[in-house]
Amino acid sequence: MLLGRRPGLYHCRGMRPTRRDALRWTVAGAIASMTGRQAAAATNSIRLICGLGVGNPTDLCAQLIQDGFSAALKEPVEFDYTLGEAGRRAALEVIGSEPDGRLLLIAEILNLVLLETPAEPLLSRLQPIAKITRGFSTALVVNGFSDIKDWNGLVAAAKTDRLKAATTGHDSTIGLLLALVERRMNLSFQAIEVAGSTAAIDMLLTRRADLAAMDTRSVVLHNARNRTRLRVIATSGASRSPQLPDVPTLAELVGDPKLAYTISFGLFAPARTTPAIAGRLTSALLGLRNDKSLQTQARLASIPIEFDGPSAVGAAIARDRRVASDLAR
Repeated sequence: MLLGRRPGLYHCRGMRPTRRDALRWTVAGAIASMTGRQAAAATNSIRLICGLGVGNPTDLCAQLIQDGFSAALKEPVEFDYTLGEAGRRAALEVIGSEPDGRLLLIAEILNLVLLETPAEPLLSRLQPIAKITRGFSTALVVNGFSDIKDWNGLVAAAKTDRLKAATTGHDSTIGLLLALVERRMNLSFQAIEVAGSTAAIDMLLTRRADLAAMDTRSVVLHNARNRTRLRVIATSGASRSPQLPDVPTLAELVGDPKLAYTISFGLFAPARTTPAIAGRLTSALLGLRNDKSLQTQARLASIPIEFDGPSAVGAAIARDRRVASDLAR
């Protein structure tokens, strides 16, 4: 309702507002103008969309690059979440957006590969802007007090009894390790689906699961901060984790390097984004390679930040598709 049309206000001819009323209206107008400018700024911000929740490495990557990316572009950058279907909804939101470089997807490259179906491809409808991390490995983990001491002990225990395994799902980037073990070793675990590595750790500590699949970063951080330790049986990378030099990889244990995989993160725009817009975004991110403050924050968070161009994303996609196809056979 318009102010001049409300009963008791100054819509009657010949009546004039007091100085107090005029001041009140001036303040109200200033606030409205400020609110409008803030809304316009929010609308004009570049938005990084995460498909997974708070505390996930995807979310942490977005927070790490936000300020430097904004400074390099000389415009505001914010991040937000579009949750659902393990990240598919976020990907589809960016795919369906205007190709103006204002809405970008930050995601696990392998997860996008696993989410694709013939009926609903994703990566062909996205344009890589940059790869923003080195690979994270995943790990098979047991409670530090478990009778399972190593790989041979795990295989023997799994053949004797059907072990309970906390996992984010066989078709997830973390749960993929468990699925590869089952397939290669002809084992069958009793899967207990969890939301993420934090929930998997809780399942191990409370003895509700015999083993768990989780990202290696989470178990390393847990062991550094807690007295109740977890034991890592194997990791998923092509080479041993620098933080866990005594822990073998699955590829090493079974003698098949094709089973190795890691999780890396990339930034994507809609496929129709022009080369000029995409190139500007890529240049801004690559310019963060020497940002010492960002690198320090990344080390504290155990996020292996490393910026590479679109070709590195393409190489990661090709590698991850080989891993996914091996699982599907």
